[in-house]
Amino acid sequence: MKPADLLASRLLSSKLGIHALFCLTFVTIFSIPVVLSGNQGIGLAAIFCCLYILLCTYLGRWFGKLLSAKKLTASVAVTVVAIFSVWTILGAIGAGLLFRGNAQQYFFEYLSICFPLVALFAFLGISISLVRSSLQRQLQDANSREQQKQSELDLLVSQLSPHFLFNTLNNIYGLSITQHHRVPALLIKLSELLRYSLYQTKQPFIPVSREIAYIRNYIHFERIQTDAAVTFEDQIADVTDESLLIAPMLLIVFVENAFKHSLHAQLPSPKIMVKLILSENWLYFEVRNSCRSAAGPFAGSPDSGMGLNHTLRRLELIYPGNFRYQAEKQNNEYQMHLALKMITP
Repeated sequence: MKPADLLASRLLSSKLGIHALFCLTFVTIFSIPVVLSGNQGIGLAAIFCCLYILLCTYLGRWFGKLLSAKKLTASVAVTVVAIFSVWTILGAIGAGLLFRGNAQQYFFEYLSICFPLVALFAFLGISISLVRSSLQRQLQDANSREQQKQSELDLLVSQLSPHFLFNTLNNIYGLSITQHHRVPALLIKLSELLRYSLYQTKQPFIPVSREIAYIRNYIHFERIQTDAAVTFEDQIADVTDESLLIAPMLLIVFVENAFKHSLHAQLPSPKIMVKLILSENWLYFEVRNSCRSAAGPFAGSPDSGMGLNHTLRRLELIYPGNFRYQAEKQNNEYQMHLALKMITP
């Protein structure tokens, strides 16, 4: 970092530096008309006037702090009025002595000048204080919301992997009893899926191509488990653009629910269709699957499962205003549609 940049950074990072910078700017602006006038004889008077006005501003700033902190009681208000009155009177006396050499004779003339001057710059100080206080509160609120949002996201992601693992181990346990010869291939596929969920979910965003590869691995894994009991249609587009990013493990829950509800539907020929396309930095994701026709919870209702609820909450936190989600159930088919605006670096 350059010395000038380092000095500016240190000044702005300390309260004393900010006050010094403000005073220097104030004096510089006030000095411009004096210098341009070419009248060297008023230099000392200009310095005193500048300091007087600067103190008026800081008195207003102090008053603004009282207003922001809501400490303005009746006794404090009287004290504030008394201080400003005394300061105005002192200004009139000082101006009479400084400019005319006779404070008594010209007192009321300069009082009529000092009063609006004190009121104006005190109001400036109050405004600065109130704006600064408002900005600080907004910054604190924003930081608090960001920390809460990040904590919630971390919790949601940490709960998604155990949710998937719990369901998968239950399925493998059932197969180990009835069809144990299929378990080794499932365990190999499961290790690939867990490797992804372990390493990729540590990043806030990953290329869409990796998420698609994970979905395809999961589909292969599920088809090994179901032994082609479900008719599956794959319309997932190949994506090679590494600049298109997505939050990891955001789409898998919809595919997982499709397999789960298709198998539970107990229909003669359950079906699943997964479609994913990208167009103009928007990802369009669609899943259709067989489901029970009877009324009750289904993958899309608020009580259908922890994984779906967490995923929808992640969408709200990560993509506010940049996604559209729709789910509906018609007879023996459940459909979900998700449109998601891609993030680019």
